[in-house]
Amino acid sequence: MLAVLIITVLFVALSIYFFFRAEKLQHSLLRQNRETTNKLKENTALTKSIALIASNHEEFAKNRLQLLLTNNNKHQCSANIELIKPLINNYVIIFSECLKEKGKLQAATKKCFENQGTSDYKEFINKVIKNDEKIQRLWASNNVVGFISLVEALLVKYEAIEVESASIQSTSS
Repeated sequence: MLAVLIITVLFVALSIYFFFRAEKLQHSLLRQNRETTNKLKENTALTKSIALIASNHEEFAKNRLQLLLTNNNKHQCSANIELIKPLINNYVIIFSECLKEKGKLQAATKKCFENQGTSDYKEFINKVIKNDEKIQRLWASNNVVGFISLVEALLVKYEAIEVESASIQSTSS
């Protein structure tokens, strides 16, 4: 009889212990689920913000490129400006690929050139990238920061050439 009583008390004690332990684990699980939900909301908001920033920067770059194309039709670098057009027109796609994984800039750019049906990728590399050491370094970084800097550097370079050629034309006139 004593053995049955000891076993019963032990069973009740273990049941109470496991009950409270299960409650503690359940509360911990609920807390983790709340944190996960909050992190997912935060992640979604950050993703949307980054996409919006990339989209806005793409618009700025396209506007600057369009200005260069309209002003530069007479100059020697207009062919090079045409070569950077697929890079800027696919800004968000390349930006997204670079965000997903490091080392995707060159592959994503090549893919965008091929998707536009142009075989100008090699010409882009030879005429635009390989002619300037700074641009080569940005291209070699092969990441999202390098891509943003590359687009900016290309636009600044061709804008400077435009300003220089405009000043030469104004002095010669």
